[in-house]
Amino acid sequence: MDHFDDEFPFMMGPLTEFDKSQEMPLDEDGLFEASLVPLRDLILFPKMVTPLFVGRERSLLAIESAQHKHEPIICAAQVNPEQDEPNAEGVYSIGVEVAIGRTLHMPDGTTSVLVQGRRRVEIVEYLYRDPYFRVKVRPIEEPVRPSSELDASMRAVLALFERCVRLNRALPEDAYVFAMNIDDPGWLADLVTTTINLDPEERQDLLETADPGDRLNRITALLAEELDVLELEEKIHSRVQQEVDKSQREMFLREQMRAIQTELGETDVFQQELVEIRERITDADMPTEVKERGFKEISRLAAMPPMAPEVGIIRTYLDWLIDLPWAKLSEDSLDVDHVAKVLDEEHFGLEKAK
Repeated sequence: MDHFDDEFPFMMGPLTEFDKSQEMPLDEDGLFEASLVPLRDLILFPKMVTPLFVGRERSLLAIESAQHKHEPIICAAQVNPEQDEPNAEGVYSIGVEVAIGRTLHMPDGTTSVLVQGRRRVEIVEYLYRDPYFRVKVRPIEEPVRPSSELDASMRAVLALFERCVRLNRALPEDAYVFAMNIDDPGWLADLVTTTINLDPEERQDLLETADPGDRLNRITALLAEELDVLELEEKIHSRVQQEVDKSQREMFLREQMRAIQTELGETDVFQQELVEIRERITDADMPTEVKERGFKEISRLAAMPPMAPEVGIIRTYLDWLIDLPWAKLSEDSLDVDHVAKVLDEEHFGLEKAK
């Protein structure tokens, strides 16, 4: 049971299909019993509605038992998601009481179970492990003390969240609309936590933070960091897009220029220069293999846009190739004394080399 697909995993108010899972009564110690389902790479939050994909036999038995008894289940994340059969130490002690909705059997052999988080709970005791986990848990009360500071924190979170939704194309626009209609500070903090990109450890840490004001303060800092990254990405994207647009505009204008010159019967200046270079290579008394290399470089040049950086390099190489005196011989002096005199005048030392 590893993941959920919903793009926006929160809903306004309870679903009627969850009504059969009644809230469990508490004993004299403020505890209640329920079946436990460990989760991989998924941190559930109160009021969160999402499908779980269950493949482990122990988890399926826990869900079937809860449905038969009309009980909720407890969902808590595994410390190590790669562990197939976690023990008590391998599951976080803070999780969520979850109501079970509809169940669907999938083609890959897993079972999809629609669930809705209700409230935070702390696992106090493991009653037994087989055939599935059965635990005693204590509901975690969230202290809500309405204050101007709490209102200011909610406004700060909403302001930052709006900018993140606007810059991050992966976030649905409805997320901000939904968030701005929430008047519960704890719910707002949980909503933003599940919407933005956070590591599982950070999500679990926020799940374990019971005070809504503390959660809002931490979310404000996380949103500010996320916004800095998103603004930098937007700046880089805009800069790259401007360069691409400029390059495409230049290419489009040059193609238009060529088309206009063709319609007017004018010769393309660049193509005319290539013809002249080809003629100069043909007239130069080069060896056959050198001439073939020159024609090959001309073909490369013709396939490039005139403003490409490589054009200047190839042009310089072709000019150098043409200017070499392939068939011209100079008159050499074979007088050794004269050669020695010239070398001494031009180069100091280097007696062995000379």
